[in-house]
Amino acid sequence: FNADAGYVVTFRQVDPLYTLDLSKPEDPKVLGELKIAGYSAYLHPVGDDLLLGVGQDASEQGLRSGAQVSLFDVRDLKSPKRLAHHPLDPSGTGSSEAEWDHHAFLWWAPKALAVLPLQTYARDPGGSSFSGAVGLRVRRASGIAEVGRITHGAAADQALVRRAFVAG
Repeated sequence: FNADAGYVVTFRQVDPLYTLDLSKPEDPKVLGELKIAGYSAYLHPVGDDLLLGVGQDASEQGLRSGAQVSLFDVRDLKSPKRLAHHPLDPSGTGSSEAEWDHHAFLWWAPKALAVLPLQTYARDPGGSSFSGAVGLRVRRASGIAEVGRITHGAAADQALVRRAFVAG
């Protein structure tokens, strides 16, 4: 919910993002719909008429293929658009705790920076895994750019990164 607008996602085989007019709470109306492969399990406002979605990529048949973030332009509720899409996990095995717990997501507006935990797992013995946090610069004009990843170092296999905060 954001002022008189609401946003709803579902995941069947593709993820419709529905935009709702809630200016009359007794008579809500679906105004727009955007169908994309995959889904956003968590949506967060990241500026005027922008939403950042955290979820999973998927095929048109609904087979998940790894963690992803998407930037949506919702200034026209009748015609939402995906401005940018950023896969977080080339192995297709990853997920973010932000998908099911909003406390795991950090939005730092002064720097247009999103930080979220990410875990990926190697599919084969030669592959690589990651357990840490990923930082993403998010802007309407330039989309989504990964600016860094951080782990707990040697303790990464024992202590997941679950939250981030701004200090100082």
